[in-house]
Amino acid sequence: MRSWKEDSKLATAVLRGLAKQRRSHVAGQVLSLMYKNCVEVNVYHCTAAISACEKAGKWQLALGLLAQMPETRVAPSEFSYAAAISACEKGGQWQRALGLLQDMPELRVARDAVCYNAAISACSKGAQWQIALSLLGDMPDVKLIPDRISYNSAMSACEKGGQWQLALHILGGMATLRVTPNTISYNAAISSCGKGAQWQMALSLLSDIPKVKLTPDQISYNSAMSGGQWQLALRLLEDMATLRVIPNTITYNSAISSCEKGDQWQIALMLLSGIPAMGLTASEVSYSAAISACGRGNQWQLALSLLDSMPSMKLVPDDISYNAAITACEKGLQWQHALCLLQKMPGMQVKPDEISCNSAITAFGKGGQWQLALCLLSRMPGMRVVPEAISYNAAISACEKGGQWQLSLLLLTELQVAKLAPTEVTYSAALSSCGQAGAWEPALVILETLLRKRFTPTSLQAGSIAASLRSGPGIGAAFEFLGEMLRLWIEQEKLNSDITLEAEIGVVPSLNPEGSSMLTVLCQQPGVLAISKPAGMTTEDAVIGVSQQLAREMQMSAPADLHIASRLDHPTSGVLPVALGAPASAPAKWLEAQFAGRLVGKEYLCLCEGASLGSVGSQGNISVALRTDQQERRSEVSAVGRQASTCWEVLARYMPPCCPSSSDNNNNNNNNSLDQSNTMPEMMLLLVRPLTGRTHQIRVHMASIGRPLVGDLTYGAKTSSLYQACPRLFLHCRRITLRDLEGKPFTPEAPLPPELEEALASTGSPSGVAE
Repeated sequence: MRSWKEDSKLATAVLRGLAKQRRSHVAGQVLSLMYKNCVEVNVYHCTAAISACEKAGKWQLALGLLAQMPETRVAPSEFSYAAAISACEKGGQWQRALGLLQDMPELRVARDAVCYNAAISACSKGAQWQIALSLLGDMPDVKLIPDRISYNSAMSACEKGGQWQLALHILGGMATLRVTPNTISYNAAISSCGKGAQWQMALSLLSDIPKVKLTPDQISYNSAMSGGQWQLALRLLEDMATLRVIPNTITYNSAISSCEKGDQWQIALMLLSGIPAMGLTASEVSYSAAISACGRGNQWQLALSLLDSMPSMKLVPDDISYNAAITACEKGLQWQHALCLLQKMPGMQVKPDEISCNSAITAFGKGGQWQLALCLLSRMPGMRVVPEAISYNAAISACEKGGQWQLSLLLLTELQVAKLAPTEVTYSAALSSCGQAGAWEPALVILETLLRKRFTPTSLQAGSIAASLRSGPGIGAAFEFLGEMLRLWIEQEKLNSDITLEAEIGVVPSLNPEGSSMLTVLCQQPGVLAISKPAGMTTEDAVIGVSQQLAREMQMSAPADLHIASRLDHPTSGVLPVALGAPASAPAKWLEAQFAGRLVGKEYLCLCEGASLGSVGSQGNISVALRTDQQERRSEVSAVGRQASTCWEVLARYMPPCCPSSSDNNNNNNNNSLDQSNTMPEMMLLLVRPLTGRTHQIRVHMASIGRPLVGDLTYGAKTSSLYQACPRLFLHCRRITLRDLEGKPFTPEAPLPPELEEALASTGSPSGVAE
């Protein structure tokens, strides 16, 4: 201390050394000893100590030392404030950093570019892009020239605020202001474009870096990968190897995340497994992204396996890891596993959050566990998790699937009491509950609420209300209500493009688009037309073909707007109604609402096989819940599925082609053969009326009672089929009944296709035919 009294620079050197070593507490103790031993403390000593706090991330201690300076008669300098502002920036205290900058003029301390840069950076980290840009704009007013750091910090603020256009504007303006961008400048702009889903622009900026004689680094490529384009991410990985830019773990994390967004779970796992081969160590982020990718790919088993393997890799699963796994279980309809993970989190020192609870509630709802969904919703406050609108939406949806419409309405009320704003999803789930239960009076109350809030009911919401009216006052009341909705939709639209299209097209009884002689328009009425879709063609391809043909026939400049409200499976033929209008048009909503309200009558012809269903004219109903795996596009009977009902009637009975009597033209002999035993396998032509519209409903329902459809390679008998020579799935939509835009009946019919007529003929004479 004696030598320090004689030469204060020695103390300055010691304090600066402590600052470099980030030993903030020691620096503070040194200052205290200097005061105690009457060693003169000057601004350089205090600034060095504050700098030590800044480097150590001790913003509270830095502010304490700054506040202590006037008390010891040491006037802070701009460097003192710059160090303190930077300490606040590193500590995420943008408000305090801004306050220090604003205090400087009152204390007669000149603000320099370093102070402004630190404050802009603090606002950037605090996602305060508007304030950051305001500070950048203020610098010339106080006679300061923004430098490269100023602009880079401002672009970083734009990136965090999702303002990619402003980031590009700043980058472009740097050259005008004679400030040369560096690689960091380009990285900030690339990251802004990546997060703004502007991957083409990000790629263009990356390619510009060598043109301005700069070298792209890891951050450049990592930022470009953040756009979520998995093909681009893989290409950039290859480019890095070519340019000898060594990828790091963050690079692979970005690539895995891009694959997750692109539903490429296999590639995500390949990248994860390749990290050790590059001499790198996978992180929690790596595994969380891979778990999420597996979840999106409906690979819940792999997601759980990755989560379980993390401890063996010396990684601690965090809330993001668990949330991704719970979401994977939700998508995979594994509510038990979702519950297990949620219960496991506290024991692993991981606190469940809104995402954890919302995903679990959704999983419970999909699994038919509405009681668990309500239990978790009620427990969230005790878990210090505040329920949000999404939480209530998931619980209301769970009650809707469980047929608990009263509870759905109660939750809707609780949501509003909690001062949360119901969304379209909220009202749709509540209305769907009422529709299934036939609770038309509460449904109309919800409708009044929607209209009072100036929400225009969607077609699905209107359909749910119509379904409740159909079950209550009757089908007439349902259509009367939809008529009111139609007038509202037309008024809101303020355009009658669909009706204009109707007038332009006129009535087209039959059209055969080029390249598809089998495709035919059956009939057309205001707002709707019917297509005869052949087997082996998707609904989308059929509609596109007709749309293009209508445009050619009517000499229109663009394809006609046709909207798909219902689909026929690829192997199914028959009547396909489509709306004459764009997706958001009144005709489209009108047709969608009729399907949603179960006001559309559908008749199918199918040939099934198995034990007899009785004599010709016998009827029955299959009411079994179905669950659909959307990823596999396959349905199955499930107690936790959605309500499904199918009516059938026997039209004719046939002996298998292999039986000698099948070629006998004597109907009486054939009748006797079929009537000998109800257990003898036979084929039956059925008229089927699905009352609901689940995926593959007729095929799964008939297979569930042991009468699979002939030619069904997914749910049918396949190699053991009685009629393996059938050329295709024997399922044909014969008739559709609905109403056109003017409320008049629309009943298009499609005759049985020739290949199915021939298939029936080859089986021999039926035992009888119902009229």
